[in-house]
Amino acid sequence: MKVIKTLMLLSILFVTTGCVTRLEATVSPGQSLTNLSKGKIYVQHFTPDKRNLNYIIADKLSLLGHPATPLDSNEVPEDADVVITYVDNWQWDMTNYLIKIKIDFRNAENKQLIVTGESFRTSLARKDPDYMIQEALEKIFQEAGIAYNHLPKG
Repeated sequence: MKVIKTLMLLSILFVTTGCVTRLEATVSPGQSLTNLSKGKIYVQHFTPDKRNLNYIIADKLSLLGHPATPLDSNEVPEDADVVITYVDNWQWDMTNYLIKIKIDFRNAENKQLIVTGESFRTSLARKDPDYMIQEALEKIFQEAGIAYNHLPKG
């Protein structure tokens, strides 16, 4: 009987851990994105990223009402007000999938973190990169109190 209970508990634990999702955003103390719509926004390429997610992030930002320009190098233009950096983590489970995207908005002048957001989805809850990037950006805007265009996800 004890073995059956243990097996059932392990089965439930195994099934529920495959469906984990986390969506969060945090504004740094004393920071604000209120001038976001007036400034020049650039999305810096994350060097290990071979999928050019910086272009997807810039496209999503533009569709959400905050035009951004993707960068192909680490050189940030002098007219930049906000630089967006990101880290993508991929996992293998029958196919390669994006398990986590972390997006940071930074002051271009001093590189200080303004706001950070993250979308995390395990294998059974996986979504395509477009979806995860959009939900992370929307969560960032919600936490920062910034207006944005509401888009259908997908």
